[in-house]
Amino acid sequence: GMYSGMFNNPFMIWGAYRRRWFKTILTVSFQFHHTQMDGAHAARFLNVLQKEISTV
Repeated sequence: GMYSGMFNNPFMIWGAYRRRWFKTILTVSFQFHHTQMDGAHAARFLNVLQKEISTV
């Protein structure tokens, strides 16, 4: 089915970063199936990712 094989794992795609004045922007796309994780888990992951990127 659709939710087997490569679609069974969450994945993340990011683009090139852009520097704008006093900010650096990185576009991130994160996709998962709702049977694998809840939206709260995804939000927590993205918050941790943001903190890691901010410390660099």
